[in-house]
Formats: sequence, structure tokens, C-alpha cells
Amino acid sequence: MQRRLFPHLIAMGLALALLAPAARAQGGPDQASQLSSLGEMLDRIPNLSPFDMPSFLPRGMFHIYSSPHFGDLIHNDYMRVPIGLRAKTSPDVESYVELEGYFTHGLADSAGYGLDRLRTGIKYEPPTPTTMASGAAWSTGFDFISPLSRPPKELSDGYQHSVPYVAVSRVIAPDEKLLGFGSFGADLINHTQLPSNFGRNQLHSNSLNMTAGLVRDWKHFRGTLTASLGTTVLLSDEHHQVFGLRPAIGFPLTRFQGKRTRLMVAFGAYTVWGPDGHEIGLTTSLRVDFIYKTSAAKR
Repeated sequence: MQRRLFPHLIAMGLALALLAPAARAQGGPDQASQLSSLGEMLDRIPNLSPFDMPSFLPRGMFHIYSSPHFGDLIHNDYMRVPIGLRAKTSPDVESYVELEGYFTHGLADSAGYGLDRLRTGIKYEPPTPTTMASGAAWSTGFDFISPLSRPPKELSDGYQHSVPYVAVSRVIAPDEKLLGFGSFGADLINHTQLPSNFGRNQLHSNSLNMTAGLVRDWKHFRGTLTASLGTTVLLSDEHHQVFGLRPAIGFPLTRFQGKRTRLMVAFGAYTVWGPDGHEIGLTTSLRVDFIYKTSAAKR
């Protein structure tokens, strides 16, 4: 029975990615400061053993990852494929760089091909506790997101985003494998030469962002519930807020994983209230990680 489950999950994930409503308004990009997938959210949260979050990388390790946008096959004339490299450069420091490219998929009009976005960042995370009883961990980091070249208008809001943050995680119920987490940060934007193209309920100026949530591990999947609030009140002349709730479930595809390969499919939903009204939708993502050890780690 279990062997049949994972192929069905993959098929379900691809179907939902194709049929689910787009996670942005018509012609508008995703908000750069919001975490658009379960993998991105867990990358920011400090690891807490033995939960072994996907962001956890032992010393001397790095991995390559990708999460293709399969929904583009239906919603757009192109398909976006981000490819990133994340590395543990020291016991306490982790850095990453990610390039997103797009290309015409041949099922609609021609959109060309090229690179549309750069994401890079660094995270400092002190050594984590070795037991659940010790209970808490924290991290701080900085992300930078920038459009590249001149991609199709709907791929970019036309701004660079500088996102400093601090995050914490704490075990709430060890026996239930229930973990709480939170983060606080800012989204500082800088207009580029591209035209402004804000998505629905995307804040149009510098903002503060707060996130709180729960993660629970079950035998075959991991569930999360995240609440987020973005406000421009303190960092700009605007007085706008965006509030969102995002439940998600992530399934490690263990049957297809190898010694250096990790796959996870995630299904989620969102409901958002903001200046442009209320919106709801579904999200699906498939993330592939290729993990490597350096010679230092092998020793």
C-alpha cells in the first residue's frame, strides 16, 4: 500500500500545480518578501534536532536544489525553473545563491527564454541543541532578491528587495513532535529600470513583516500552519497591512530518494486580506535536493 502512495502523490501534485489558481493576481508577480513555498519557509527557520528541518546542513556539506513551476504550463506561455546552491560555509554560517530561468514550453505563444530573477542570502545560526528537552534555537540572516535582464512583465514587480530577518523555533510538545516558530524582518525595496508591476495585495513600499506558525511531524508527512502580517506603517508614508494564513503539508518522497537525493512534494492553501481585498487559492510545489559532502566533512 505504501509503495503505491508516493506515485499517486506525485501525480496529484502535478495535477494540482496545473489546475490550481495562480498564486498571484492577473499579470502580477508573487510578493518577493513572502515565502512562497514550504521549502523556502523551512530554510529560514533555525534547525532544532531531532526535527532535522530541510535547512539543516552538517558542516562541510552543500546541496543543489530546484522547484520547477509546473503551473506555468497552464497559466503562462513559459515555464520558470529556479536552480539554487546552498552551502554550510562554517559551523554557524550558511549561504545560498539561486537563479531562476524561464523558457517557452511550446503549449502556447512564444515567450522566449532567459534569466528573470536572482536570490541570494546568508544565515547565521548558532549550534543547535542535541535533544528536544533543550527546546529552542534562533537564527538571523539577510536575503536579496533582484530581477535580471528584461523578462516578461508578469515575472517581476520591477523592484529589488533587501530582507533582513531574525527567526526563532521552540519545541512545544516533544512527545507530539510539535514545533513553534516565528520570524521578524523588513522588506526594503528599490526600484529598478523595469516598470512597476505590483501583484494583488503586495505592499508598494518598505514594510515590516512578522510570521508565526506551527510545524508537526507525522510518520509520513509534515504539516505546517503559518500566519503572517506585513505593514508599511512604520517604514513609509503609507498605512497598509496584509494578513495571511497558509496551511501546508509536505510529503518526503522517500521511495525515490537516494543517498544524495531528497525529494519533497508540498500541498498548501492560502487566504489573504489586504488593500486589494480578500483572496484565496491553492499552492503545490515539488522540491528536489542533491546533497554532497566535502572532503572536510568526510574526515
